[in-house]
Amino acid sequence: MGHAHQPAGNADVLGQEMPFADLGPRSGPPDALVLDIGGDIGAVVIYADEACLGWEVDLTPVGVPRSHHLHTMVRRRRATGRDVIAGLYPHVPAGSYIVWGQGSSGPLGRVDVVGGRVSEFQGGSCLGPAAAGAAPAG
Repeated sequence: MGHAHQPAGNADVLGQEMPFADLGPRSGPPDALVLDIGGDIGAVVIYADEACLGWEVDLTPVGVPRSHHLHTMVRRRRATGRDVIAGLYPHVPAGSYIVWGQGSSGPLGRVDVVGGRVSEFQGGSCLGPAAAGAAPAG
């Protein structure tokens, strides 16, 4: 059974959809995640600040328009002994990707995916460089 999503109460950021907070899990055993990796397929974990809960983070292959993206939601995940705020891409073809967060001000950075491995990226506030200093609307 899925977790209920409730508005996080954050102001609308740069005209983007309001984020939703994933309130669980906060206790219990670690989450069971299945990664479909091997051969030329890897996975990506994007760690983020708690303020990013419920926001989507996009990946696009380098040189491809943002409209051709893979996306995932940043969620609270239970790891061994602690919570982790992260988005997970369990099946990503090997290559170089641009990571996009909230706003249209620019990318968060780049991540390289290698088949059979998990790549990690620090997404911070999930805001592009120009938006990171902008005050929320409202």
